[in-house]
Amino acid sequence: MTQDTALNKAKLATEAAANSECIARVQDYLARTGLAIPDLARRVGYGRSSISFFLAGTYHNVAGTAVHLVAKLNAFMDAHPVAPLTRVMGDLYDTANVRKIHETFQKLLPSPVAYVMYAPPGSQKSFVLEHEVARLNQAEMADSVGSRAFYVYARQGIRPRDLMRRVAIACGCRVSNDVDTMLTGIRFEFRNQRAVLAVDEAQHLSIDCFETLRELLDQPPYFSLLFAGSHDLPRKFDEFSATLEQWNSRIIDKVRLPGLEHAEAVGIIEREIGELLRARQPHKAKAMVETLIAGATSRDAFSKNESYINVRTLTNALNQIKSAQLPPAPVTPAAHQAAEKAEAIQ
Repeated sequence: MTQDTALNKAKLATEAAANSECIARVQDYLARTGLAIPDLARRVGYGRSSISFFLAGTYHNVAGTAVHLVAKLNAFMDAHPVAPLTRVMGDLYDTANVRKIHETFQKLLPSPVAYVMYAPPGSQKSFVLEHEVARLNQAEMADSVGSRAFYVYARQGIRPRDLMRRVAIACGCRVSNDVDTMLTGIRFEFRNQRAVLAVDEAQHLSIDCFETLRELLDQPPYFSLLFAGSHDLPRKFDEFSATLEQWNSRIIDKVRLPGLEHAEAVGIIEREIGELLRARQPHKAKAMVETLIAGATSRDAFSKNESYINVRTLTNALNQIKSAQLPPAPVTPAAHQAAEKAEAIQ
């Protein structure tokens, strides 16, 4: 055997080993993230057929070497690892809602418990929950057996299997079409850890979905569960109290978020567009503030005699003003009266 032949054989053996290792890694990555082959192919800049041939071990039918493809796949998986949520864009305002969500979230950590949390639409509970999940994971990530938290959104009409797929993906566990297989994977993955699962828009869950999730609470790995949603959520537990009897005995509390207070809304407005307000005459600035708050105030569909300040509507209006996409809200007569009343109180 010549030296060149020996070197070529060694090179081919090294490449074959690298290919096998990458194939196993990609298959595991796809199973844990729920990505399909076309999704991965598009993200690494290759065709679907190329990825399919590579995973089947027949990439030599497409090209002489898979070195460049392996490098691309490994680079993508390194840049997007399977890991719990640790970063959420945007800042939190210090409001009663935020403090209540944080307080409730902390009660989930010591032992397996279940809580229900509800508020009108636009309360930004989803945004705050994602921050709580990310904050816990950031603090605990360095500890291999530290606590973990996961966030799952429940869409309208979601089925138990699809819900468990979302839970498995959030947890970084392998996804399958069998609920028991996914539960087994989650049970093994977190057998030595405390874990919290926050299910948002939980009013969309069916009875079967609730019962599927109950196994995570009652059986290893003994997750704590937080169901967050609209006013429909506690009403569902009341309406189906007989069917959900097991759940009602496990839920520690049904927490109603207090909503955004008027003073908090004023503080948010001053924080975001304070410079614009200071450039106006005091009475006009106050009138503008009251106009923004009035525009973000909605009637509570579940409490006909009550209204609430929609945080999402308010922050959207402020963002539009800051980006100059729209002119500042016109000052209405009602806002003038509200400003004068506020000034008289002061």
